[in-house]
Amino acid sequence: MGNNLLFCSFYYRSNLKAGANKRFENIISSLKAHLAKDQKIIVLIKKGNVSEYFISDKIEVHELPEFPFLDRIITFILYFIKLMSFERLIVVSDFMPIPVLALSKHIHFQLIHDIRNFTEFRRVDYLSSGQKIQKRQWRKCQNIITVSNFTKKQLVEKCGIDPIKIIVSPNGIDDNYLTEIPANNRDIDILYIATFEKRKNHSLLIQALENYSGTDIIKVCLIGKDLGTKNDIVSHASGLDNNIEVDFIDHVENEGELIDYYNRSHLFVCPSLYEGFGMPVIEALSRGCRVLCTDIEVFREVGGKSIEYFKPNDRTQLLKQIEKNLIKKNKNNVDSQFFEPYKWRKIAGDLLESLSKKINNQNYK
Repeated sequence: MGNNLLFCSFYYRSNLKAGANKRFENIISSLKAHLAKDQKIIVLIKKGNVSEYFISDKIEVHELPEFPFLDRIITFILYFIKLMSFERLIVVSDFMPIPVLALSKHIHFQLIHDIRNFTEFRRVDYLSSGQKIQKRQWRKCQNIITVSNFTKKQLVEKCGIDPIKIIVSPNGIDDNYLTEIPANNRDIDILYIATFEKRKNHSLLIQALENYSGTDIIKVCLIGKDLGTKNDIVSHASGLDNNIEVDFIDHVENEGELIDYYNRSHLFVCPSLYEGFGMPVIEALSRGCRVLCTDIEVFREVGGKSIEYFKPNDRTQLLKQIEKNLIKKNKNNVDSQFFEPYKWRKIAGDLLESLSKKINNQNYK
């Protein structure tokens, strides 16, 4: 496989430590070691988002400007022109709408993190015609990469994608998460890292804690930017008068700061109702947190027996599990072998192997 690779994400923001951004950075950085001598990676992003992850003689960064009006349409046009200007590449992109015609010149793999727009948790109130267009574009893609078997299953069942087209490449964790865990005081009882939106289900956690009747103070830390529900959660939390203290943090500056929050936390609680993967679950386990998650398919796939589960929207069961786990003051020790599939170096190597197999099997010329 001698083609150069193009990784494109116009949604990527270098200052935002979200799962999709972390994947974009770490896959690109980790792939460097697997490239042939004459291969390189082209990174196509919005202006002002060049990261230290992209500084290498094997990586070439191209930037498109932000536009105050019609940004997506203008970006689509410029992306189309860029694609037509390049010699044949292996293109991995998450941008929508997909410039199918321009990508036909290349070997295209569309990255899909989740299909929330086909669920009740869609961020935009799509018209049925909008969903049909998205489905049609995905079906026309040469190949698709997604981050879990759960999402692959959804793509097949809800969008009619041929499963043969789909590669599953999981998300992972940075090597810094696998360093020795300090024996520090875990002064945060409950941590939850998630954007404030309906599917993240912060309200269940607050409702469960509302019924807490213990004498010990429970310190809760909620980290994430607001996507619509934060004001309601803050209002509800401020009304608690039963030894529950809730701290809200909009964002962290860097990965080291995020790791520190995990190191300080006894329990990571994730009441989310829908995820494409759930990267914070793996991160929390790697730093010795006990982890409670809703009993949904993707968490069973990602966390297996290393985490505890509660029924979605069962506040009584959740509170019981919180109280039971907070009594256990020792850190959660997970076998190091559990994390092997989630190391970015392995994920990048496996992805490159999968791309090569796809290209060879489909006999691209």
